Amino acid sequence: MNMVNDRRLGRPPAVRAFTLVELLVVVAIIGILAALLLTALSQAKAQSQSTACKNHLRQMGLALTMYASEARHYPSLMERSQNVPVTAENWTWADAIYPYYGLRWTNQSWHCPRYIAQGGIIIPKLPMLSVFTSYSYNYRGIAGEGQGATNRLPGTLGLGAIPVNAAPESGVLAPSEMYAVADSRWCYYHHYVESGLMGTWDMSPWKYEYHLDNGTRTVIHTETAPPHGQGYNMLFCDGHLAFVKRSDYLYPPRIARHWNRDNQPHPEAWSPTIYWMVQQ
Repeated sequence: MNMVNDRRLGRPPAVRAFTLVELLVVVAIIGILAALLLTALSQAKAQSQSTACKNHLRQMGLALTMYASEARHYPSLMERSQNVPVTAENWTWADAIYPYYGLRWTNQSWHCPRYIAQGGIIIPKLPMLSVFTSYSYNYRGIAGEGQGATNRLPGTLGLGAIPVNAAPESGVLAPSEMYAVADSRWCYYHHYVESGLMGTWDMSPWKYEYHLDNGTRTVIHTETAPPHGQGYNMLFCDGHLAFVKRSDYLYPPRIARHWNRDNQPHPEAWSPTIYWMVQQ
């Protein structure tokens, strides 16, 4: 019976149903729109995390410049001996700038939200040199890592490891060009991630060597991706911020002078090419 006869008999006209192909097309369109929406939301979240990270670094920059202006030198990596109890104040550079920052380094403001979201460890561990966090300090400059580094120039390139070689405020010749604090680089080692408040193992452009349990030496090649897309948020000694691509940050020929207080590249202090994280 056709639709006209259905109307004459008082029956509702038959409704044409979607075909399977039409349903599949609708589902596919919804899937594409959802994927686009999720991508946009993910990008917005990443941008928000990067902005929060920059705000943290900006506050550190203000504290760092105030400290340097008053003390006439930048804080050293370790402000006191390792034998001082871990609860002692002014043990690290982070403790040194605390009076100007107002928050201890155990506070989440010392950690990039991206790092926290990816499972970063916030709670301090003992010994203190193994504390994990998401910002590192440029205490040694471009000085080389790894077997075969010809001249590491200890204590003369970066902001200093101990008070005796802390960089004088006037000794940083180009504060607007020298790295001070950055998002840490994280490298997998055994079952955990290497990073550190102290700057150990992360704020350098080199691959790393370790003595394993059996006494043999190896180079760690497993490095996590940068926290913010293709690079890292960087605080400079004058307190300004910049985004530095990994391809620049970890390639000495392009960027070496930004590591050093005298604004010179010091190729004599570099590790051999085999230890470079970025080769070109």
